[in-house]
Amino acid sequence: MRKTKLDAMKTRQLLIDTAIVEFARRGVSNTTLTDIADAAHVTRGAIYWHFSSKAELFNEIWKQQEEIKETTPLISDDYRDPLTVLRETLMAPLKAVAVDPKSRALMEILYHKCEFTPDMISEYEIKNSACFDKESLAKALKRCVESGQVSAAINIDVAAILLQSCINGIISNWLSQPEDFNLFALLEDLVDNMLKLLTTDNLRATSFQASLLAAL
Repeated sequence: MRKTKLDAMKTRQLLIDTAIVEFARRGVSNTTLTDIADAAHVTRGAIYWHFSSKAELFNEIWKQQEEIKETTPLISDDYRDPLTVLRETLMAPLKAVAVDPKSRALMEILYHKCEFTPDMISEYEIKNSACFDKESLAKALKRCVESGQVSAAINIDVAAILLQSCINGIISNWLSQPEDFNLFALLEDLVDNMLKLLTTDNLRATSFQASLLAAL
């Protein structure tokens, strides 16, 4: 029976979904296209018809996550409390990895199961497009500064780097030792404590004298 275009699309998606599971379980370098074909119960010819190489399949996984993110409708931030928007921006990746098996598998691949090669999308690109939108984070920080909820003394670019590093570190640590703490139960406290470092009152309370800063 001749396969339709819809059948081909379903097979392609099956291969992508199977690759995520296999990459997260075995590691990217230890997984072959044949392994993925076997796990998806398709022929080797079928997988090579859709993907010429493992790198192409790997790249398609992350391109698809970026496309999903871009097409997901967002609630307008124009009339919302800026600090709430920032809080939700920081909580989103933590919540996703805590409750969604596919998100957890993707992060397991990204943080622990992948050795990047030149023909693969870089780790930096993945984190800043498909996973964590640095531009949105900077925008949310800027609105908090304008509203007076975050000190105007902060460097927004530096603050974005610090917050992104915190999120990346929490996810990586939890994936390594998930039994150490309940990520879902603690995600609000984790994010709220990050935000305390940026609030105007906290910055005033913990400001250092210029002479002390110069000595560090």
